[in-house]
Formats: sequence, structure tokens, C-alpha cells
Amino acid sequence: MVPISELLLYEAARAQHVKEVIEPFLKKGGIVLCDRFRDATLAYQGYGRKIELKWIERLNHLSSQGIKPDVTFLLDCPSDVGLKRALQRNRTLRQENEERFEKEKIQFHRRVRKGYLAIAKKEPHRVKVIDTREGEDKVFEKIRRIVDELVVRSSEFKSTFRNPCLRQAGEFRN
Repeated sequence: MVPISELLLYEAARAQHVKEVIEPFLKKGGIVLCDRFRDATLAYQGYGRKIELKWIERLNHLSSQGIKPDVTFLLDCPSDVGLKRALQRNRTLRQENEERFEKEKIQFHRRVRKGYLAIAKKEPHRVKVIDTREGEDKVFEKIRRIVDELVVRSSEFKSTFRNPCLRQAGEFRN
């Protein structure tokens, strides 16, 4: 698949998902957690596939209807470590047919990681970088602490302003 087709397919899927799932849930005051969202497209298709970032940012804004996560957890590790983990996960779950990205050269994965870290550097208030080499328990505790703080702040905000359409979305990446 050519990179631009891949980008447009992801953006189209996001637009549909936002309209059918995310937006209605946010209007009810819900909290939305996503495994991947706008940042993933910038990292994979922009940095990884080398598609111009400005185009992706415009398409991201359009497809997500302006919805942007309040917090993004970047579960970071060196590219070779992450690639080995992904391949092992696919074998364990018997999802070898899901290895399209894993079949890319290590340089691609390094560009993707560089992209994620660039996004985190640009938006440190939103993107929380968590080193996964510290182990699952420490990663869990760091995420839990951040989520607990967000829930408390959200509750305080809602009780102060009584805003039923508070936009909250999260993004996880391993």
C-alpha cells in the first residue's frame, strides 16, 4: 500500500469513529480512552512514512472534528526493544497477519519513535513519556497516578462549571 493511501484510510476510519462513538460519548460527559489517535498518525505516517506533517495535521483536525486528547501516554522504549515486544505479542496472540508495521526496517521504527518524542517535546503538558524499561508495575503506577490526578481535576472542574460536554480523550501507545 502506498503511504498516502494508508494515511487517508486511517483518517477516514478516524472520522467515522469520532462521529459514531467518541463525539456522542463526550457529549454525555464520558471519558474516552483510545489505543491510538492523532499522534499515532503524525508519528507513523508523518515521521515514519515521511508524509508532510502539515498535511497530516490538517487531516487530523478534520477527521477528529477538532477533538484532541487531554493527555497522551507515550509508553517509550528503544525501537529494537519495542519491535521485539510487538513481534512476541503477535505470536502469543496468534496475530502474525497483523505484522505489517513490524515488517518495516528498524530505521522506520526509529523515525516513528523520534516522531513521538518530538510531539512529546512540543506538548509536554499533554504527552506523558513513560519509560517502559522500568517494568510493568512502575509503568502502571505512573499511569494510575496521572489518571487519578486528571479524574480529581475533572471532578473539580465539573462541579465548579457544571459543563456536561467536557472534552476528554486519552491515547495509549506501547
